[in-house]
Amino acid sequence: MGLFDFFKRKSKKSSGNYAPTMSGYSPIFADFGSDIYASDIIVQAIRCKATEFKKLKPRHIRTGADGKQTVVNDSSIAHCLRRPNDIMTQSDFFEKITILLELNKNAFIYPTYYITNGGVKIYTGLYPLKPANVEVMSDQNERLYYRFTFGNGYQVDLPASDVIHWRKDYGVDDYFGGGMFGGNDNRGLLKLLKEYDKLTQSIAVGLGVSMKINGIVKYNSYLDDDTAKAKQDEFNNKLKNNESGILFTDLKTEYISLPRDIKIVDKDTLEYFYKAILRNTGVSLAIFEGDYTKAQKEAFYEHALEADIKSLGEAMSKVLFTEREESFGNEIMLYPNSIVFMSMENKLSALQILAPAGMLLKDEARELLGYPPLPDGQGQVIAQGYNNLLDANNNNKLTEGGADNGTGTNEAEA
Repeated sequence: MGLFDFFKRKSKKSSGNYAPTMSGYSPIFADFGSDIYASDIIVQAIRCKATEFKKLKPRHIRTGADGKQTVVNDSSIAHCLRRPNDIMTQSDFFEKITILLELNKNAFIYPTYYITNGGVKIYTGLYPLKPANVEVMSDQNERLYYRFTFGNGYQVDLPASDVIHWRKDYGVDDYFGGGMFGGNDNRGLLKLLKEYDKLTQSIAVGLGVSMKINGIVKYNSYLDDDTAKAKQDEFNNKLKNNESGILFTDLKTEYISLPRDIKIVDKDTLEYFYKAILRNTGVSLAIFEGDYTKAQKEAFYEHALEADIKSLGEAMSKVLFTEREESFGNEIMLYPNSIVFMSMENKLSALQILAPAGMLLKDEARELLGYPPLPDGQGQVIAQGYNNLLDANNNNKLTEGGADNGTGTNEAEA
């Protein structure tokens, strides 16, 4: 069943009460965060985060009792991670849920599925939801479910165990991320944005005024009020009639040009506003401008991305796997290996250390340098630097002058 089939169903509401809360308030989430998205700074800052999340590589991982991890590629979950739904690519999916999280401190993802005759749950898609209102309800058996109300008035109740709920700044409210009552409290940020908006408007007004005044006409004589008024009218008429922009004067007048050295707002003031606004998003000015060092990029990842990446993997694992499946080591891992921190110089240094130590496949080393994989799977062997010590099966080859003992090890070494 796809998402469109899901929404074609009639509105289904379960009878129940609001879920209990420690604070005593009703557990309701409303979308209050859209106002901040009107700011160009906020839009670009969120885009910085969404761009990094688009680089994530999600994997269905199974960890055995011996601690060995295996990538599962043939499960329905792995398929949904590669192709979330019919209208989104993997990058689209991560971009959308990241933007929803940053705006609302809550992102809801509904995994569609069907159950086979053998009782196996087969997932068919992952769909980000954008409800206008969410209520947490409980039935007589104390099972929790979400009551979603969408912008078109459609309302549906879904078991909480079937909805991936990705939260941020979770702590004040019992069920939702953000501030009290489940809303995203942006009052401090909105105040900053309003002050910044006043600043930019004053710059625009100041520039407009400065463009209207090009110079001063000085009359080298004393004039009474009537004469001054006449001279002013004469000046205005000359301005209107002189399409070339050149003002003709006589010997009694002197034209003083005003230089255009416009400095309405100093750099420090603008930088203060940028930093103060960006501080609310976790994006530094260097990341915002795209002029960052390796250390600044690593700091951005650790400060603003790493915890959210971990929480998303946990939220997806909690819903997509049963407790029994998790006990067998199944989980969703979001690998940030495509979030590149290293310069080319650092990449070459890493290759000189990792490749001889046998820590990289040939294709991984080629990917690090921007080259495509080798054909026919030739790159799926461990890179050994300048010494080709492994065969296609990753077994040790003979070294010069050695002999094969049939076990894949070098007899000389034995």
